[in-house]
Amino acid sequence: MLLHHKIVNLLTICLLLTSAFSTNAEARKPIPSLTREQQDKIVETVKAQLSQAKTAADSVPLLFNLFDLNSTALAYDIAIQLAETARRAGKNDIALEAMMNAANSASTKDSLVNVVLQRVEKEFPQSPQKKSARTFINMVYNTSVARYADEEHRSKLLQELLRKLASDPPSDVYDKIVITHAICVNLARISEGELLVEYVRKLGDLIDQLPADDHSIRNAYYVWSSMMYTRAGNNDEAIEACKSLLDEMLALDERNRKIGRKYRSYDAYRYTTYTRLLENYQAMSPADVERYYMLAKEMVQRDPIAKMTYGKAPLPDIYYNFYKANYRKAFELIDRCKDDKYLKPRQLQILGMYITAANAIGEKEALLEVYPIYNKLLKDELESRQNERTRELEVVYEVNDIHNENLRLQQDRNAAQRHLWKTVTIVSIALVLILTAFIIILLHLNRRRLRLAQRLKVSNRALRNESKSLAEARDQLRAARDEAQKADELKTEFINNMSHEVKAPLQAITEYSQMIIDNIDEEHKKFLDTFASRLTVNCELVNTIVNDVLQLTELHNSSLKIKENLYDIKPICDTAIDSVRHHFKPGVKILFTPDSENFLMRTDRHRVLQILVNILSNAAKFTREGAVTISIRKSADGTKAIISVADTGCGIAPENAESIFNRFTKLDSSVSGAGLGLTIARMLAQRLGGSLVLDTDYTDGARFVLTLPMKLAIKPTIISAERA
Repeated sequence: MLLHHKIVNLLTICLLLTSAFSTNAEARKPIPSLTREQQDKIVETVKAQLSQAKTAADSVPLLFNLFDLNSTALAYDIAIQLAETARRAGKNDIALEAMMNAANSASTKDSLVNVVLQRVEKEFPQSPQKKSARTFINMVYNTSVARYADEEHRSKLLQELLRKLASDPPSDVYDKIVITHAICVNLARISEGELLVEYVRKLGDLIDQLPADDHSIRNAYYVWSSMMYTRAGNNDEAIEACKSLLDEMLALDERNRKIGRKYRSYDAYRYTTYTRLLENYQAMSPADVERYYMLAKEMVQRDPIAKMTYGKAPLPDIYYNFYKANYRKAFELIDRCKDDKYLKPRQLQILGMYITAANAIGEKEALLEVYPIYNKLLKDELESRQNERTRELEVVYEVNDIHNENLRLQQDRNAAQRHLWKTVTIVSIALVLILTAFIIILLHLNRRRLRLAQRLKVSNRALRNESKSLAEARDQLRAARDEAQKADELKTEFINNMSHEVKAPLQAITEYSQMIIDNIDEEHKKFLDTFASRLTVNCELVNTIVNDVLQLTELHNSSLKIKENLYDIKPICDTAIDSVRHHFKPGVKILFTPDSENFLMRTDRHRVLQILVNILSNAAKFTREGAVTISIRKSADGTKAIISVADTGCGIAPENAESIFNRFTKLDSSVSGAGLGLTIARMLAQRLGGSLVLDTDYTDGARFVLTLPMKLAIKPTIISAERA
């Protein structure tokens, strides 16, 4: 068997049969096919419409149509552009479908498929659609790896996969599908025997457990399983797979209409499916044979690719005439195309049918001509089958070894379990004996306690009559108060000590992670740099939380010192912006718009900087795009400086305008931080004689307004932010 051609056919069909959406599979007229000339004209029209699209949502259906109309060479780039556009439009399900199309377009390059898989893992939030897309792309990756692996690597990979599935199978059905599919595509390179059919069935059982709207994985499975079942002679299973595939195509047509894909046609693949159904005519009813034959001829009339394929080899007519026992017509059809290179992968089957037809109509000369070729092909096929059987037996032997190993492990586990239960039983009996003795002791102590309680009651009545009891009580109260104060001081000292102790390891972690990146080779540096950056960000987060706890403790105990001097507020704002700039997401702008050149005021520069950093850090967490704007102005009477920080993030509901300043309050639990930043900012503003509030009239995001007293000196001497 020419496995190479089988896999190429499989990849070609899978490339064009992808979708990840729930659909209604009602029978509606399919999307019509187009000629190459019609496609070229429409491509130019779609490009013009795309250049005029105003929003990402408007561009999505146009990019889908461009993907469907263009050649395979451009498919990957268009699919990636479509995914990025759909994400900007907030359509993650469409974006995931585009990423699956991109993986299919790059199916001959496993490294590029792996890039698509990594982008899906990194850029998309967890969802059922992401799990389905990730599984589908892994299946494409499995096929690509199996296609190019050598015999040694394939053998080792199969052993590893079989051992994994037998000894430590994953609990998630999607992960099981990936492993089982990898076994199938690698087995298909070795043999098409019963072992492959067995694992194809196992894969089908797993896919039946998926949600009904998970079409992408089912499409790939039905295409592949119908081919495998047909070649293995499992006609009933092949027919069932083909019918399921036709249902999926109807569902895809319906879904494509809903999302604006006007030029996606599956007629060429319907023709292939109808032809495969006719190939299994022995197991079909007469009505089904007639129906699928007429549908195949309809596709020939409607689709250019189907027409071209039919012109090279009219397989539907050949199978149909064999079904009708019209051997003369079948002989003529086969004689016309038997030498066409299109039929080379199935030449043995075609020549066998040719010989059957020639025998039936008495074409002796044709038999004499074709018998030597057929005998050679049959000999090659037998040798190939024998080699496949040998390799399959090797795999079966390995599977049995794995099974026996698992049985031994299970026996060992059972023996260990029995030993454990024996030990547990002995320990339980010992515990029961100890518990019994303990209960006896408790009963004895309880009787003694009752006697002591009776005596204590008498003593208490006597003590209540004595004034000495009052003095002792007062002493106890004083001692308790002193202990409470001491405990509070110890608590504060403990927090301070622990906070300082935490900072040093955090700094060491950050520095050593950077040292690792600086000393790693360039090949791994880019990969590890991402994790080092995450480590640094998390260390900064923990350090911020520690500082917030220390700050909150000082504010609570009123031990925070305020050092006032005369400062220009603008450099303080610049410093705050520089301190948090790296926390902002790419593309977010930071704008600073003071009303005048100088804003002199007497205040504590460090505390004002803390307030601004906390507010800007809060803005960075919730602003995904747009800008954060800092503005400064004086109050109408000139006695106060009013600093506002406005962002274009998700905003804060008016009813939460005060609760956000409470300690440990977080409106979004998925956002990092301890919920102390705004609390500390407001408390610092109040210690400086000002205030911090949320502007509930602002609707484009969130805007915080910080008001501070100017407190200007008569003859001010300006102190720069750098000197301070």
